[in-house]
Amino acid sequence: MFKAKLIEDKNYYKLRSKQLWLMLLPSILIGLLVNFYQIPIWLIIAIIGLYILTIILMNRNQKSLNSMVGNNQIEIDDKEIRIISKRGIHQEIITLDNVDKLILKNSYSIPQETIKELGQEMTGKTKQNYLILQQNNQKRKIDFEIDSYFMLKQLDKLIDSWESKGYIIERVNHS
Repeated sequence: MFKAKLIEDKNYYKLRSKQLWLMLLPSILIGLLVNFYQIPIWLIIAIIGLYILTIILMNRNQKSLNSMVGNNQIEIDDKEIRIISKRGIHQEIITLDNVDKLILKNSYSIPQETIKELGQEMTGKTKQNYLILQQNNQKRKIDFEIDSYFMLKQLDKLIDSWESKGYIIERVNHS
């Protein structure tokens, strides 16, 4: 069984990118303090003030991120997809036998895993993990966040199981 946090708002990706920038700013400010020996006191106070402001902004951004992910969880097995609340209440159950086609990414991965991905994320090219369900000529995109290699492997096993059961699967190369 695959389990992941459900991403309920697409702004999550923008906020995740913003969080990286906010995390970079304090290190630049600390670098300025450490590398200059004869800095006027007013500049030191200004840098410390900017540092504190950056920490406050990071905290607010993190609260927004937390509100957009983790309120609901997605559980997937070889027969159905379940959306479950924090309290364990099944909010929605989607039976895969009723789905016409599953549109999946070619490869799934954990976001912000490498330095290259961090750089891409900072430029706005966020890594997204999702699956699209096509049913009665309507598509529904379900975004989720994979948080462990174990769950990544579970998802790969599920996809193999779906293919062996004959579900119609289309692969896409999108981020």
